[in-house]
This record gives sequence, C-alpha cells and structure tokens, in this order.
Amino acid sequence: MANETAKKLNTNTVVECKEFEVLQGDLNEPIWVMITPDNNLKVVLSPEEYDKLIESLKNSLKENLELKLEKAILSEFPIDYDDVKAVVLEEMKKSDKSIKEIVEKVKLEHPNLFYNLDLDKIF
Repeated sequence: MANETAKKLNTNTVVECKEFEVLQGDLNEPIWVMITPDNNLKVVLSPEEYDKLIESLKNSLKENLELKLEKAILSEFPIDYDDVKAVVLEEMKKSDKSIKEIVEKVKLEHPNLFYNLDLDKIF
C-alpha cells in the first residue's frame, strides 16, 4: 500500500517507522511534525490531507492568474472582455511572456477588440 501511495505522489521515498515516541498530541491528528534522527523537522500528512493541500494550492494559483489576467485586460479597455480573454488565453499557450506583454500584443494584433481612447484629446 505504501508503494502505491508513493507512486501516486511521485516519490520514491517510503519510510517505515518501527518505533517512535509521541512527544505531544495524539496519532489521530491529520498532520504530524516528525523529528528525524539528525534533528531535522519533517511534516507528515495523510494522503488525503496532502491531496487537499495540493488542490488548495492549485485553486489559489488559478485565482491569482484569473485576477492578474482580468486586471491586465481591463487596463486596456476591451470592447468585449470575454473575447479578449479567449484570445489572450490562446496566446498564453504559445508564449512564455508576461500576461501584460501578451495583452499588449493582442491589442496590437487585434485593435478591433479594444476601444481606441486617445486620452490626450479627452483631457
């Protein structure tokens, strides 16, 4: 079972603890702090807790990307946000440039997707 779980987690390291001493708390806790023989600290999670943690990190990264994308697109005054977002997402697959650079490129290549505001004439 441990080897199967290790494969799922993409690790080759499986440790079997024959003896250990609980210094504080109890074994029913979902997260443990382990002191190795060389006095390093390790965090031990159940596979379920590990999956929850990874999923939470993925969601946070996705939300962060969405917010950055929204900010970059809206700063260029799109006519239709969803159309611009679709084009930008396709460009992101092809390029490793920053979101802002990609939005600027899309604006240059597809000016019809954005309002043409000449702010110098307005003020």
